[in-house]
Formats: sequence, C-alpha cells, structure tokens
Amino acid sequence: LYLQGPELLDKHILMSDEISGPFLRYDEGIARFGHPCADYLFVYDEDDDNVIEENDLKLALHATTANGDDVGGSGNDNAQSQCPFHNTQANNNDDDNQYDSAKRETLESYENVGKTASLRGNSLRARAIMSRLGYTPDDLSYLGDDDLYNFQGVANPHLVAKIRKGERVLDVGSGLGIDSFLALRDCCGNVVADANAGDENVATDGALVVGVDLAESEVKHATKRGIARGYSVPNRLRFLRGDVETLEEAFGKANVPMGNEFDVCISNGAFCLVTDKEKAFRNVFKALKSGGRMAISTTTIVSDRLDPSFEWPVCMRMFAALESLKPMCEEIGFRNVEILDADSPMEGMVIPEEALMDDKVEEKEGKSDGGSGKTRFKIHGKYVDQFAFLENMDMDELCKVVTVYGEKP
Repeated sequence: LYLQGPELLDKHILMSDEISGPFLRYDEGIARFGHPCADYLFVYDEDDDNVIEENDLKLALHATTANGDDVGGSGNDNAQSQCPFHNTQANNNDDDNQYDSAKRETLESYENVGKTASLRGNSLRARAIMSRLGYTPDDLSYLGDDDLYNFQGVANPHLVAKIRKGERVLDVGSGLGIDSFLALRDCCGNVVADANAGDENVATDGALVVGVDLAESEVKHATKRGIARGYSVPNRLRFLRGDVETLEEAFGKANVPMGNEFDVCISNGAFCLVTDKEKAFRNVFKALKSGGRMAISTTTIVSDRLDPSFEWPVCMRMFAALESLKPMCEEIGFRNVEILDADSPMEGMVIPEEALMDDKVEEKEGKSDGGSGKTRFKIHGKYVDQFAFLENMDMDELCKVVTVYGEKP
C-alpha cells in the first residue's frame, strides 16, 4: 500500500486515531510530547489463515484498477475510500471471523474435556439429568457408572430415532461415546457383548455405529472405552475424528464409505456449535440411505437475533434460529420434517441434593483424581463471571431445545 496506494495508507491507517495520536499528533495530548512516541511504525496482519502475499497485493490492485478505481491518487473519493482487499479472502467479514473463532474455541474446549474424561465424575448428577431427558433406567444401567458421568448432550435423540436391529447408525458429535454405545446396543443387540462375534446373526448383519467428533482426544477416549466395554471395534463400532461440515473428508481419511450408507443419523448437542448449519444438514442427507432418517437434537434461539448490547457465550451465538430449521431441511430435500420439542428445559431441572454436594466436594478437593487436586475440565467453567448476566434471564424464553426429524426420499 505504501508503494502503490499511499493515499489508501494515509486514509485507512495513518489517519486512524490509534496511529495519528501518538505517532503524528504527539504534541496535542495532555503530556505535550516534544517528539513522536516512536521512530518506526509496523503494521501487522494478524489473520494467520489469510496471509497477504506480494502476489495477492498485485492481484487486488489489478482488480481495483480494472473496475475503474484509481489507486494511484487521481482524487476520486470513491476509489480512495475502499481498500483493495475489501470483500476479498484476505479481509473476511465479521461473521466469518466470528465463526472461525467459535470453531477454534469449541475444538480447544472439547480437546480439554477429552483429556480429563478418564477422571471420575459425578454419576449422580448424570443420572438425574439423563432421567429428566427421557433416558430409561435400562439405559442408565447399561451404561454403568464407569461411563455415565461422561454424558454430553442437550436432549435424547433416541426417543425420535427409534433405532432398530441391523441398522447402520451415524452419530454426529459423538463426544465421549455415550449415545453411540446406546445406539450399538439397539442395532446389534446381544452381539455387541462379544468382540469376537461374527456376522452369523442375520438380524444384526451389517449393523454398525460410526461416531464422528471434532476433538481427537474425545475420539481416543470413546474408542478406548468401546474396547474396554467389549465391543467389536472397529467392525461394529468406530469413532472418527472429523467435522460435520467436511464429513466426506473425515470418512475419506479413514477409508470408510459415507454416501448413502446409513439408516439413521443421530446427534446430541453437536449442531449447537456447527457454524454452517446448512452444510452440516446437507452432509447428513448425503450420508443417509434412501428412506433413512435423522434425529438431530440441538438448542435454538427462539427470537430472530440476540441483543447485540450483551456479549453472549460463543455457544449461544452459534445457535440456529428456531424458525429457520424446517425450511432449511426441506430445501435440502428432507421429507416429513418435524421440529419436535425435546422437553429439555434450560432452567428448573431438579438435581438431587446429594449430587450437588458431590459437585462441591469434587471442586474443593480434586476428588475426581483421588484427591490429587486435578479436576475434570468443564466447558463453561472459565466463563462463569463473564456471563453472570445470564442468571437474570429466563433462558427458556430465549432458547428452545428441539429434535429435528426428517427422512431422505
């Protein structure tokens, strides 16, 4: 810019208050400095994903000139007011930057969850929450205390999915494996208890559960627990590291077929944090067989948008608008689309007193690792003070947990 568009440099950088104050108008401040606060000015590009190379600059300047803009300084005000990188890849808009930041934050948080998942958690709390969400006593007993406390979810997609024996199931955002384990039980029956079981059982021939998760540490933990539970890994159950927005890439790396492969797709909370909801639903559609169905449990925003005067948690900024889901899925090609109330309140869920006491002991003494002081990573733990304003809001008026059902023709 300095060499080929000096007026742009002046207008967009040097004349900004952040620069012109200490660097050019140093004697106008309270201190009345006699000299500039610096001898040199360095301008850094902080977007590591889109580094501006010399060739990028040449292409941008060429494009601007080709459009009739004079970056050399002809006095054209319209030309001077627009940076050559306006609307180009090197200058992502605010939404793109927000989505990139959200995905990085999501990945970092859930990697930490996976790394501490082996520390024992609060099974009493998990039982209370899962029971409220419609998981049966048989479900809880099947999972057992060694896995219950690793439940991650916002609802119970199994109530809608109704997985049958012999079906192939895709679990998007499989986390630490809890819903995948239940899906495997439902599609494989007793066969899952034997890691050496073959395909001689016709009722479950071809049955398979594939879990996909963004965090590698969660994939590793879920795989380890699947083996420990005696499942046939990877013949009947496997977990892949991948992003639902680029689902084919994840399957391709694992050399696993994806297109038209699954009878049912479930997801429990992962779509809350998906940045491109439409792309994710399209990939689910692509993965399902003809006649396949989805049961995607996710949290939504009831109103059109969040009040911009508040700094909302990254998860809430990523929630889909409730009214957008049905037309989006129908446009993709799903039939018989229903947006079902998941009966999962954001507030007022009753937690037994003993479970609350267990939480306090764990936080105070590091009980989860035998008193060593280590505790399980909690997603919202480090943001409690920052988002204290949520305490005064009725989250059930602002948000609604639903399960999105749809069938592929």
